[in-house]
Amino acid sequence: PPGSRALILNLAPLRVWCFSELVFIKEPQDITVTRKDPVVLDCQAHGEVPIKVTWLKNGAKVSENKRIQVLSNGSLYISEVEGKRGEQYDEGFYQCLAMNRHGAILSQKAHLTLSKGGSS
Repeated sequence: PPGSRALILNLAPLRVWCFSELVFIKEPQDITVTRKDPVVLDCQAHGEVPIKVTWLKNGAKVSENKRIQVLSNGSLYISEVEGKRGEQYDEGFYQCLAMNRHGAILSQKAHLTLSKGGSS
C-alpha cells in the first residue's frame, strides 16, 4: 500500500540515530564579537535523556564560572568576552560534546574571534 512506502521513506533519515542515539539539532557557528560583549554559542542535541553537554575550547574542557555558563538547553553563555592573554582569553575554537548512555557526539568547531576594534 502507498502508506507503507511513505513510512519507509520517512524513517530513512532517522537511521543515523540508531548509531549513537544522539544527533545535533543546533551546532555552534563561527562568530566575531567585541570584547566585553555577551555571546551565546548554540548547542542542542536530541536523543534519549539524560543528555550531558560539555564544552571544549581548543580541545580542552571549558570550566564554568561566574562569566561562563552552560545553559539548560546546552548552549554556552559567556557574559563578558575577554580579550586578555591568559586564563580569561576567550578567542579560540569551541566544540560541544553531547553524551548519553548510548555514546557521545562532537559538534563541528566554531571559531570565536574578537573584532580588532574592541581589543584595546
